[in-house]
Amino acid sequence: MSIRKKMKSADVAWLRMESPVNPMTISGVMMTAEPMTRPQVLQLFEERMLPHQRFRMRIDNPEGHRPEWVLEEPFDLGRHILPYELPEPGDQDALERSVSDLMSTPLSLASAPWTIHHVERYGKGSALIVRLHHCIADGIAMMHVLLSMSDEMWDPANVRVSSGPNPKRPFGIKLKSTAKGALGEAKDLVTRPSHLATRAKQAGGGTKSLALLLAMRPDSDTRFKGRAVAQKQAAWSKPIEVETIKAIGHATGAKVNDVLMAAATGGIRRYLDDQGDDTDGIEIRAAVPFNVRPPERAHELGNAFALVFLRLPVSVENPVERFDLLKSRMDTIKKSKEPAVVFGILQSIGFAPKWVHKLVVKMFSEKCSLVITNVPGPTEQLHLMGVPVDSLMFWVPQAGDIGLGISILSLNGRVLVGVAADANLVSDPNELVAAFEAEFDSLVATYVDAVKES
Repeated sequence: MSIRKKMKSADVAWLRMESPVNPMTISGVMMTAEPMTRPQVLQLFEERMLPHQRFRMRIDNPEGHRPEWVLEEPFDLGRHILPYELPEPGDQDALERSVSDLMSTPLSLASAPWTIHHVERYGKGSALIVRLHHCIADGIAMMHVLLSMSDEMWDPANVRVSSGPNPKRPFGIKLKSTAKGALGEAKDLVTRPSHLATRAKQAGGGTKSLALLLAMRPDSDTRFKGRAVAQKQAAWSKPIEVETIKAIGHATGAKVNDVLMAAATGGIRRYLDDQGDDTDGIEIRAAVPFNVRPPERAHELGNAFALVFLRLPVSVENPVERFDLLKSRMDTIKKSKEPAVVFGILQSIGFAPKWVHKLVVKMFSEKCSLVITNVPGPTEQLHLMGVPVDSLMFWVPQAGDIGLGISILSLNGRVLVGVAADANLVSDPNELVAAFEAEFDSLVATYVDAVKES
């Protein structure tokens, strides 16, 4: 008898958001400092990832009302870990082009929905291009899987035990008390929209936040708004030292995440200016996910995150004023119940009719232009089968017609910033990366260098 498990509602929601122009695939690339052979890679994932049963399960009835996870027996690891050769000259540009091509291709649901393309020779080491469907797990859960696979934290006796620190939430708030109420309000949204209009007039709690969410105007009309196409493009920054980011935070009374969000906002302004676009009066709204998974459930796969809609003050020319305004808005969000409301919506639509998914995706697409994700990684050097992990980058999918994603990931004292852009909206994502790097250098000059000179 085959092992079957019902898919959780939040995971079904991400499965249903799949579209030909925006596959719900998390893409990542891991670069190692030394080469890894195919036998090494196969052994690594067979011993350390496959014990997580979810990676050996396909989706039964993906289009139906209640999809289920079904264990594949026997499981062929070779179908999921594929040898891959980069186009000449085999440098970062070639790797970025390969990631872009793979990112644009939906995963097959005929078997477990994940693949790894193994580049045996990249620089002085190797590269692994990882792709998995969002319904398997979110970024925080996958970071836990990576930690559990590393030599430093691998425990063959119990792969479900969380080893090491729990990552801090980019926006840390308590959701337990408000999520239940928000879930009820979200059910009204998807089952009785006429009744919701009456309840949304009530003050306080999740109801008020939901009313504000529904009343939120569509986002500013910029080059980032438009019809999405299937072709995606990926790029990533040079490494940024965490100590430098902390120095800016110390000078401004801000946290690492505040600094990086400020650099992203300024980078978007620079990019629009470089393209000759008018930024006067422009505020671009970003959907920002953050973890709501309790520490004791850190080992669990699946999706456990909420979203907030953050207005990026792109129109503010003065970088100090822009930084202060953005930080103030982020502090306000931490105290609001908006995240619990959105979490409730995502939970509620899992088993709702397809038209409900389309309604919610359309609503989210209209209210924001991009997704910004920050996943804190381990602060120490990791090794896989004795091979040092040099760097790591990832990109999350964007639902509906959202065509831009910015991903921030820290690892071993360094931060990489990645851009995933719809080819119809952003012709060259490296230009956005360059704008981010220029803005970060400007923040260093404004705060860190100024402090040194004083």
